[in-house]
Order: sequence, then C-alpha cells, then structure tokens
Amino acid sequence: MKKRILLSLMSFFAMTAMWANLTGAYSIYASADANGKQGEEATLTLNLKNRNAIGNWTCTVQLPEGVTFVEGSAELVTARIPEGAETEFVATANEDGTVSFTFGTNVALTGTDGAVATFKVAVDSAAPVGEAVVTVKNAQMYEANATEHDYEAAEFKWTIEEGAVAVAGDVNMDGEVTIADFVAVLNAMAGQEVPGDPDVNGDGDVTIADAVAVLNIMAGAGA
Repeated sequence: MKKRILLSLMSFFAMTAMWANLTGAYSIYASADANGKQGEEATLTLNLKNRNAIGNWTCTVQLPEGVTFVEGSAELVTARIPEGAETEFVATANEDGTVSFTFGTNVALTGTDGAVATFKVAVDSAAPVGEAVVTVKNAQMYEANATEHDYEAAEFKWTIEEGAVAVAGDVNMDGEVTIADFVAVLNAMAGQEVPGDPDVNGDGDVTIADAVAVLNIMAGAGA
C-alpha cells in the first residue's frame, strides 16, 4: 500500500514538473531597451519563446496608463524569419486601448527564443512616473501540425521617467537657448523638421519673428 502511494506521488510530481516545463517553454513577452520618458516615444519589443517550431502566433498587448500605440509603427524583426518566407503581420489598435498582433508564415520561425516584432508607443507628458506594467495576454502559438498553445498573461515591468523640462526658445531641444536655435527656426521656416516647437512667440505661425524671439531670449529679454 505504501509503495503504491509512493509511486502515485512520484508520478504526480513528475507530471507536475513536466507540465511546468512545457508551459514555461512557450510564451510571448514584452521587453524594452530603455525606460520611457514623459512626452516622448519609446520602442517596445515582442519576444517569442518556443520549444518546438512555431509558424503562427497572436497576442494582445495592454499598455499602461498614459501610454498609447503609435499607428503604423509595428515592424517584424527578420532575424528569426527564414529567407524567402512569405509572412503576414498585422497590428491593430483596439478601442479599449489594447493592441492586437497577428503573425503568420509559410515556414517555421528559427530559434527558440528572441525578438519577433517591435512597435512604438507615445508616452503622454502627464503619464504617471515610476513603475508601469505592459501586459501581453491572449497569447496563442501554433505549431506546423496545428498544435495550439495558449498561455496566461505575461507582465513586463517598465519604468516611466520624468520628461525634459521645456525651455522657451530651445527649438533644437539641447537644453539651452543658443544661436543653434535661431538657425533651427530658420530651418523650420524653410520646411525642415526640427525637434522642438519653432513657434517661439506662440502666435500660431513660424516666421522671422520667432527667430527674433530666440535672439531676445538669448539676450535675456524674453520672447
């Protein structure tokens, strides 16, 4: 009787360990190379961990408060896609603020762990500073034999930092007002993109008056 109970317990623990190993072998999770900053864009990465060959996957990403998906920014990471493979990749912003990702290919992805896609998010200037959570949920992966793997939500703890304090007249966004900002206003008047706001005097237009406003700020007279 004791031997039978012992064998049953051993079998139970073996099955538990096997299941833990199996569920841990498949997941879609988020990561980032840098912290987010208020008022700026940041890049997040979707990673896929798999034990057997995977050709299709889907998931939904829940972004933290004050962070929104930048439409059209999602891109595949080609390192795990075999050369010549036909792929289909769609990123859809949902009304509830989540983003759905769907990927499919005619061949199996290479490797068993690593990046599969990146996307940009915009961090609002009023987004809460501190630890934020990016959640990947509704993750599904399909092997070539149509075996489906569904897993619980994976949370990525991301940090949002305070954004740079705006300096009036700092058109090139280097933290100070110099002749370079005067030149940046002239560039903006010529149609070039500049990092900051070239409408220095706040009248709604970018004209030579804004360049003069930069000179006034440099001289300590204000805009």
